[in-house]
Amino acid sequence: MHTSVLHTITGLNVGGAEIMLARFLGKLDQDRFSSSVLSLLSPGPLAAQVEHTKSKVISLDMAERPRPGDVVRLTRSISRAAPDLLHGWMYHGNVAAMLGSVLGLNFSPVIWSIHHTIRDLADEKPLTRQLIRLSACLSSRTSAISYCSRVAAADHERLGFDPRRRVVIPNGTDCDQFSPSADAGAKLRRLFGLPPGRLIIGHVARFHPMKDQVSLVRAISRLLALGHDVQGVFIGDGHADGPVRLAARELGIDDRITTPGIRGDIADLMPGFDVYALCSAWGEAFSLAVGEAMASGVPAVVTEVGDSGWLVGDSGVVVPPGDSDALAAGLIRLLDLKPADRRALGQQARSRVMENFSLPLYVGRHLELYEAALARRRRIPDR
Repeated sequence: MHTSVLHTITGLNVGGAEIMLARFLGKLDQDRFSSSVLSLLSPGPLAAQVEHTKSKVISLDMAERPRPGDVVRLTRSISRAAPDLLHGWMYHGNVAAMLGSVLGLNFSPVIWSIHHTIRDLADEKPLTRQLIRLSACLSSRTSAISYCSRVAAADHERLGFDPRRRVVIPNGTDCDQFSPSADAGAKLRRLFGLPPGRLIIGHVARFHPMKDQVSLVRAISRLLALGHDVQGVFIGDGHADGPVRLAARELGIDDRITTPGIRGDIADLMPGFDVYALCSAWGEAFSLAVGEAMASGVPAVVTEVGDSGWLVGDSGVVVPPGDSDALAAGLIRLLDLKPADRRALGQQARSRVMENFSLPLYVGRHLELYEAALARRRRIPDR
């Protein structure tokens, strides 16, 4: 049976949910599920990747602040698409899917995807707080809510989201794309001009206060003071001229922090790290980058935020958030291992991702949601 699915999302810039949408579409059988993506804002750099999956990209070109006319254009777009199922991604996309379906008299099943944890509602922007409250009121009308972490589900249900709609589907990693490479470390050192014996602590994420990357800089400073020969490599937007660089200068370790900006070859670079570090203080649900590092055979130190502890299990180290000394101690535990023992732990990490958090598992669990939602609709008498 052929099914048309319309995915609604804020935009297609580089972010966790956007990346998962693109990867998900890339693994779908388009003869069975024809997919379109409705971007509320102007599409970002991932639009080309989405279109490469043979999925159509539609954009409302909305401004950051919604206008009354946007609702009309949203409704018309969903009515014209006439999807068999709507799949929302993140708060804006979730609400758009529900409102567009109801106001456009489409009434197809609506599934939401949530990729965020909420430590405190006050941490969120005012508009986001309003959307979360509205989403809680609308949540019982969904067919299912797909949370990428157990903590995210608990956080949102505490704020009024319907617990009967909960389905936890952790983010999936492409373990073919991300895999160990024996010569990646040497290549990485040559690329960044680092000496052969120096251990590399990797971090891949844009700068954001919730990521708390300055705590990682402080932890690296402590490691250097204790005599560890390490280099911190921060890949992502906002580091080269942001707080990470400033903190490194203030701590006198400018030469021990590498900030190459955005890179398109993460899968080639990731296996070259000796240790991966996740330093988030809040907001993290289920880190894509940690899963990718683990699949690449790199053990990780993570803060106890979202489901990071569940993700690494016994293959890594979990420390409290916002504590650079604890982060440093966790890094030392892995850096002090013999290289063979560290590689063995990295292989354990890869096995854990392949068995529990792979991309095929992610896709399959969502398709089960689709089938269940469509089956329920077929059982409901025509209105």
